[in-house]
Parts: sequence; C-alpha cells; structure tokens
Amino acid sequence: MKKYILNISWLLAIAVIVGSCNSFLEENPKTFLSPKYYFKTEKQIIAGVNGLYTFVDDLFDGDIEVGTQNFIFLEYLSGYGIRPRAAGSLYLSQAMNLSVTEENNHVENFWRSAYIAIENCNGVIAGIESAAGVEIAEDTKNKLLGEAYFLRAYNYFNLVRLWGEVPLKITVTTDLSSVQIPLSSQEEIYDRIEKDLVRADELMAKSPWTSTDGRVTRGAVKSMLAKVYLTMAGYPLQKGTEYYQKAYTTAHDVYASGQFRLFDDYAALRDPANANAGEYIWMIQREQQYAGSPVHNDMLPYPEPAKAISANSAFGGALAPAQSFYDSYPEGDLRTAEKGYYYTEHEAADGSGTVQLDRPYIYKYWDSAAASSGKSGQNYPLLRYADVLLMMAEAKAQADGGTTSDADAIDAYYRVHNRANPNDAKPAQVTVNDVLKERFWELCFETQTWYDMLRTRKALNVTSGLIVDLVGYEAPGHGEGYKFEEADLLFPYPLREKRLNPNLKR
Repeated sequence: MKKYILNISWLLAIAVIVGSCNSFLEENPKTFLSPKYYFKTEKQIIAGVNGLYTFVDDLFDGDIEVGTQNFIFLEYLSGYGIRPRAAGSLYLSQAMNLSVTEENNHVENFWRSAYIAIENCNGVIAGIESAAGVEIAEDTKNKLLGEAYFLRAYNYFNLVRLWGEVPLKITVTTDLSSVQIPLSSQEEIYDRIEKDLVRADELMAKSPWTSTDGRVTRGAVKSMLAKVYLTMAGYPLQKGTEYYQKAYTTAHDVYASGQFRLFDDYAALRDPANANAGEYIWMIQREQQYAGSPVHNDMLPYPEPAKAISANSAFGGALAPAQSFYDSYPEGDLRTAEKGYYYTEHEAADGSGTVQLDRPYIYKYWDSAAASSGKSGQNYPLLRYADVLLMMAEAKAQADGGTTSDADAIDAYYRVHNRANPNDAKPAQVTVNDVLKERFWELCFETQTWYDMLRTRKALNVTSGLIVDLVGYEAPGHGEGYKFEEADLLFPYPLREKRLNPNLKR
C-alpha cells in the first residue's frame, strides 16, 4: 500500500514550496512560505522530509521521444543492452558510442536533479536540527532526520561516482554570491557520504528494518552503507582490505537481521503484492493513475509484433539485452528460462494465440495490469536483497585475498546462484570473479551495472565468459571499435553548470 505523503521543496533555501496532495505521487498547486516560519509542528517536519522523496524518481525523467529516460542512458553506458528502436536522440547515441559530451541533456539532468535534492536535504536537516519546542516523539524526529541524511548521502554517492570531484555543500544557500563552490576531492565527498549514512544509522537505531510504505528504512541505510564501503574499497579510492571488511560487516548486519528474503522465483519480482517487501529493500514508488512507471512500455518488443501483446505496444524498443549477453548465462540458468528475466514469446493481448518475438526482450518489469490498461504503477528497485547478498560475498572474497571459504559469504553467494541454478552444488570456496559474474547476470538492467563497472574497473566478456579489465573491452551494445577508455569513466561537467561555476574544470 502506498504511503500518502505531502510534497515540499526548497528554492535556494530562501523559500519553501509547500503543497499537499492525497498521494505523494500526485502533484497539486503549491504556495510559498518562508523557511524561518517552517518546522514549527510535527506535520511540517513530516512534510519537509516527505518532499525529499520527490527527487528520487528523476531517474524516469527524459525527452518526449519514446524510451529516453535517464535510467535508460545509464544502461546504454554499460554496453550490455541495445536499443531496438532507432536512437533518434544524439544524446542517447553518445552513450552507445562512448562519446558523452558536456552538452548532453542526460548529463545535465543527473547533475541538476542531484544538487536540487541536496539543497532540499540541507534545508530540511537544518530545519529539523534547529527546531525547538515542537511536540514530536523523539524516535519519530530521529527517524525523519535519518531519512534526510540518507537521501543527501544517496545523491552525493551518485554524483561522485559519475563525475569524481564535485562541489561539496552541506549548508543551506542563503546568498547567491556563494554558489560558485570549488571542487572537493573524491576522498572528501566519500567521507561526507560515510558520515551521513553513519549518522542516519545512529538516528534510526530504533526504527524498523522494513516498511511497506516506500520510505527509507534501517535496512536501506545499512544496505547503502555497505555499497558505499564496497565502492570506497575499490576504485577510485582503492582503500582496500579495511573497507572490504567494513562492507562485509555492514552487509552481514542486513543478512543477520533476518528481515529480508529472496523470493522463491522470478515471477515474484513482478507481483505487485511484493512491492516494498521481501527482497525489495528500497524502491521508487509509482502509482498507476497519477505517477505511472515508463519501464513496462520501454521494454516492450520493437518493431511492434503483428499481434499486440500489450496495450501501447507501439511504445517499446527502448532497451533489450544484447544477444551475446543473453547467451552468456550458464546453460540451464532459470533467469533465461522463458519469462524468467527474459522472454521470446508471449500470448497475444486478444487471446488469439502465442506471438513469437524476433529476439529476447526483458521480462523483469512486465506489468500485467499495464498490459491491459496501458498504465503501469509498478515500483522500480533501487536496493534489492540479492544485491546485498552479493556485496557481502564479494567483500569477503576481496578481504580474504580473492577467494573466501567463509561460510556466511558462501551462503550469501549461493542463495542467489542457487535460485538461478538449482542443480548446482554449494561450493567450498567463492572467488571475487564468481561473484562479479553473478552480479552482471542477476542485477542486469537495474541501473547497477555501470556503477559496478566503475568501482571494479571490470567487465564481463560475453564471448569468453570471463571477467576482464574494463579499459580496452568492447561491449556488445556499443558500436564496433568503441572500446572503453579511461576518459569514458567520468561524465564531463555540464556545459550550463560550467558557465555558472568556473570552478568546474579538471
């Protein structure tokens, strides 16, 4: 059940834009209030934090052309998906050809969305921490404040992974003369991310591990902190064993909590009854009527089959697996079984028989309701328990020198692997490359793969089935001859932002 949330956002911390709605996904007219008069009641504090969630779904922003959302752009960068529909957009083509420029509107969208969200977080954190005399339970206040710290860390985590050095700002903007902020080192950015997530963990120590309302939970905080530690251990900081051990310990906290579980089969991933529960730790919230998801339609077959298999069947073709990536799965892997993660045929929408498709398409996000109505209310995963289990296994294998015999790490890996390959015996040891391959196959097309490639500097060679160095690899979804180079691993600073802030230069 979706949580009903009020919307609030800040404009350079000079004014608060507050509006109420009967769903946190539905937009209504807004009014303007001065921040100094805000955070005076529990309702205002709740509204302030609720408004921070409005930026999480900016992954779904895009152009008017079909299938141009920001999350699609990230998938093209990794090179394991293709676009069956003609690109149409120069900016999408840049991701496919590893030639992303400073004018790219997706680059601008990621930057702008993150910094607007961070400015909101700064205002809300300052407002809550300075609030006095408000009648609100301490545990409630701490939980809400923890959510704000988490969301600031999340946005900085995305920024530093995509750009490296970025401006670090953790105070409210009160003077437009102070907006030209110098770049901070990646070490400084990661230090702030870690501090914010540790603070969130402390504040939410008495909060639930799980929630069905889509809010950040203690489980989400722990899971994201484990991901941050794993990234800090790898590239670009390369902090090594100490941080791999931190990642293992933090992911193990989630594992030992007993609050999450892998679904028994892949069909359960698509069951709307499982939203925000079980395997799903944190998701982008969608609602069919007011704020639908584009993902079901994006991944429909293209060209449109002779017989439609879904409403809006002409809107597909944004993303499909490269054939060689699909073929790279182990023989018998249930993720490539029909209607596991992919499908090659489907019943016609009019019930007239089975339609054979021209290639494999992604079935992870099939929404039966959208197939009938044309509107999807399906949530989108940002943190999944399978991800945490694989982080735990990888971190321990790295900490142990490349191979681990740790029972819990092996169990974590095997739970994910065994669901896909139930006939395989549990191994006595697990290597880093074992886990990395599993991550490519398990977490594909969830906006996780590109970030994994950046932190490991590794790729899955779909021809050999081996984990190889990222630089020099030619991914199947990129044009022939387009091999990864060091220069491809960070976005350029957006042209508009460079004009506003001359400090944005490498």
